[in-house]
Amino acid sequence: MTTKQFVGVELELAYAKVLGGQVIGGLNDGGLDVVTGDNTIPTVQVKSSLPMACKFLAESERRRRFIPICIGEPGTKEAVLDSLRKFGAWIENGIPGRDRALVEISRIRQA
Repeated sequence: MTTKQFVGVELELAYAKVLGGQVIGGLNDGGLDVVTGDNTIPTVQVKSSLPMACKFLAESERRRRFIPICIGEPGTKEAVLDSLRKFGAWIENGIPGRDRALVEISRIRQA
């Protein structure tokens, strides 16, 4: 397992724990990493950084299939789910460009 894969697995586990869900991701997972346990946002993709998320979002746009995305470390369950419902994404607090990125991801979701 590479360092990048290890970080990904750790983040998936962290989101599963915060959201009360479970990890379903792996290679060829179709972009679905974590089942959230929430009916309005049943699954999410987890990425460790904005650049990695941008690559994923470009691919999801190409496929015309938006999957809600969590970037960086999770916040509280309520904060993560509120942001996912509002923007289609959660971005770790403190990541530079967070507010702008949330608005742009929201636009992609609506397209």
